[in-house]
Amino acid sequence: MENRYGLYLSRDGTTLRFPVNPESYKISRDSDNGTYNVLGVGPIMVPRTPKLQVITWSGLLPGRPEGGVVTAGRFQPPEFYIRFLQAAMDERTAVRFVANRCLEDGAPLFDTNLEVLVTAFHTEERGGETGDFYYELGMTEYRDYSAKTVVLRQPEAGQAVEAAATPTRAIPAGRLTVGQDVIVNGNYYYSSWGAEPHGTFSGFQGKISRIITNDPRRACPYHITTPAGGARGWVKREQIQGAGA
Repeated sequence: MENRYGLYLSRDGTTLRFPVNPESYKISRDSDNGTYNVLGVGPIMVPRTPKLQVITWSGLLPGRPEGGVVTAGRFQPPEFYIRFLQAAMDERTAVRFVANRCLEDGAPLFDTNLEVLVTAFHTEERGGETGDFYYELGMTEYRDYSAKTVVLRQPEAGQAVEAAATPTRAIPAGRLTVGQDVIVNGNYYYSSWGAEPHGTFSGFQGKISRIITNDPRRACPYHITTPAGGARGWVKREQIQGAGA
């Protein structure tokens, strides 16, 4: 039976699935609450925004397409994963981490889908296992902190100033946009190149999470998620219906 439980990273239109699922992995999130002593009350705790989530695991990058490798039909050597992860660190760019969870019979569970920064990556080669690389990976949740444009509306005499956030430009009618609710039909794929169909949409209601506009060679430039943000796959423009489409 196909192993549909997978761990994925995506960046710049490239999606990789780790070839061997680790024995275990950890997603941790600590609180950042403040503890104080109040006169006459004693110790109290003040709730604050939780710290960033941290994801860690150790795994294997096999040198040959055998022995439990889950990317049959599209095997990539260890160098492919090593270059991907090292580039993400060197270029200080966020990548999208997705954990697609399924039971042994293929029934889907909930997904984890969030942007992360690769904060630690170590590899090790062991004697007698030529071609195989063992690795340790650490990633930390990324939060967008870019500034938003705010337009101040000049008030009439005697009225208070109103402030409203507005998009930098109007969206033309008929154009699909990131975050838009859509209905999708047909095959969806692991990558925007249209390789490895791994499912079929039939009236699927989801969202557009990404659109590749700078590379006309991409056969499937629209990435679709569930309404809650769980990654599904890449599709063509003509497969999508939505408001204004």
